[in-house]
Amino acid sequence: MRPLALASICLAACAAGPTTPGKVDRDDAAADADTADAGRRDADNDGSPDKEDCADDDASIYPGAVERCDGMDNNCDGQQDEDLLVSRYRDEDGDGYGDSTTHDRVCPDELGWVEDVTDCNDADSAVHPGAADTCNSADDDCDGLIDEDGTGTIYHDADGDGYGDDDSVATGCAGGLWSSTGGDCDDEDATVNPAATEICNAHDDDCDGTADSASVCPCDVQHWPDTEHPYLYCTTATDWTSAQNSCDSYGYALVTFDSADEGLWVESVVYSYTDNYWWVGHTDAASEGSWVWADGSPVTYTNWSSGEPNNSHGRECYDSSEEDCAMIKWSGASWNDYPCECTKPYYVCEGASELRPNQ
Repeated sequence: MRPLALASICLAACAAGPTTPGKVDRDDAAADADTADAGRRDADNDGSPDKEDCADDDASIYPGAVERCDGMDNNCDGQQDEDLLVSRYRDEDGDGYGDSTTHDRVCPDELGWVEDVTDCNDADSAVHPGAADTCNSADDDCDGLIDEDGTGTIYHDADGDGYGDDDSVATGCAGGLWSSTGGDCDDEDATVNPAATEICNAHDDDCDGTADSASVCPCDVQHWPDTEHPYLYCTTATDWTSAQNSCDSYGYALVTFDSADEGLWVESVVYSYTDNYWWVGHTDAASEGSWVWADGSPVTYTNWSSGEPNNSHGRECYDSSEEDCAMIKWSGASWNDYPCECTKPYYVCEGASELRPNQ
């Protein structure tokens, strides 16, 4: 080797300085210390080093912790709520009964989830097994039946007007031909009920116990022997046929006396009016001398004045006319035969024959 090369090697070695046996580099030691500290660090003080803790900011979560049903991995085993979830059904309305179509596995105490699966309407807390099955056209107790426990008083409503017959009563729920409201006085006619408007027709349309009144009829109204049997006392002078037609137009007929009691009562009423004659429904127009009631009722009562009927050919109004119609209050309250064409008398109407009393 050349002398110059040896000199160069010597100079490099001397510049590096001597090496002390056993001395450790300070930087390497510090790094090793930091690594050791990190392995022991426990940021949440739960006893588990951070490198083993799966949640070093939550002291309740660490390896070996008791697993709770909370949607978290409490024991750091990589699973959540293992072996704690149970089968439950959604209870949307909070009545304690679940919907069979909304099944899931949840925590045992999860709000809104229950074991029971028998709710038939999970949107209504009043509907569930054991509920009172009220009259509402719904299955309140989820037994597949509707309103089977209804205990209201109901009335048969044959005419479907919403009001039932007080004499046809049952216990149950209203619906169909059964109503919760009674008071119908004619359950074969839907126009007759407590809500109807009273009109002049010889009937009690609004079921208030009185058939017709002067407020709805064109004539004075009287009743006999009770308020269901109306009579019209019409103080418009007219002929017998026009009087009959007027009565008919309101569902009445020229009065027929079915008994002495009825006749005497009508006679007493007309006698209280200002002096005039009154047409009644008695005539012999079909056969002279054979007096009949216009509606065919049997003749059981008459009250002719002395010498009447005499068919004196209408000297009172028409000299040539037959006296074929009866009027009352001729002499006192008694009767007289009179020309049917005469327009002097007033007239009395009574309710249709099915409403007339038979005394």
